[in-house]
Amino acid sequence: MSDRLRKFGRRSIKSAAAPLLRLAQEMKVNFGRNNRSAGGVMILGYHRVVADIDAAEREAIFGLLTSTETFRRHLEIVREQCEVLTLEEALGVLKGEKRVARPAAVITFDDGYRDNYDHALPVLRAMGLPATIFVSTGLIGTKQPLHHDRIYWLVTRARERRFDLGEVFEGCGLRAERIANLVAEKDAFRLVQQIVYLPFIVRERILDRLEAATGDEYPPGFELLSWEMIAEMEQSGISFGGHSDQHPVLTLEDSDTIEREIRRSKRALEDRLGRRARHFAYPNGRYNAAIKSLVARIGFDAALTTERRIANQGDDLHALARVGLCEESTRGMLGRYSEAVAQMRLLT
Repeated sequence: MSDRLRKFGRRSIKSAAAPLLRLAQEMKVNFGRNNRSAGGVMILGYHRVVADIDAAEREAIFGLLTSTETFRRHLEIVREQCEVLTLEEALGVLKGEKRVARPAAVITFDDGYRDNYDHALPVLRAMGLPATIFVSTGLIGTKQPLHHDRIYWLVTRARERRFDLGEVFEGCGLRAERIANLVAEKDAFRLVQQIVYLPFIVRERILDRLEAATGDEYPPGFELLSWEMIAEMEQSGISFGGHSDQHPVLTLEDSDTIEREIRRSKRALEDRLGRRARHFAYPNGRYNAAIKSLVARIGFDAALTTERRIANQGDDLHALARVGLCEESTRGMLGRYSEAVAQMRLLT
């Protein structure tokens, strides 16, 4: 119930603000153009694009999901108002080496889900738009879902079946107080977030115990890209960047693990694609000064966060902000896609 109330509250705020934006536009005030500096770039951040949003939201984290139709509508708005660039071209704008006549935008995806190939690629091809996908290279071509998907699926199934999660968490390297706090969390999404932000080895132990307890197979929507799909997508104007090897939250790991994750990601991309890997996205957007410096030293020209704002000239190229989007981002108060809310989110 609390999750539905939070969504309704956010939708109400967005729906109330949207008419003000429409009025301003009728008065010839375009927030997107007038408030963005000449060297600004709006970097859009997506994860999954799905055919059946209702089914997907029953089995996966809603904040990662966008329907094919909504994705297309987003890109129509962006293409009409912005110059859609490759990430490499956008870096030229941010460095002052390239000028564009209109506000600039970039399309990116994190994680490398198979539905990027199945559902996002046809839209991008039809509209003639480039994009960059950041992949966790150690999982590409395997049947192993990402940790956050595994955690969400298993925790929600365990809760539905009233499993004793305290027994699951015991023996995983957590203190008794931490276990008590996890068990006491009633909101499934917040519980999943707490587990996601545990060190990788602790998450692995929890997942092993949850998998043994539930015995469930994972939904097909959790499948990731194959290297063959990646090679085909590159021929359609899609570029690929690093997103670590196994998708740990880097700020929770020791220095050796952090360096290994970043180096393996870069090496795998370069070995598979036969070119230098230039761009990186921090898993879960988390980084610090040491990680940022290491990413640059290993040889990535730029790195993206999940900090929400427009990237501008003078910004640190290894801590670039993005505008994260999902289906929920552009729903109105009644829970359906709202053109006014989409205009507000994409052009302000």
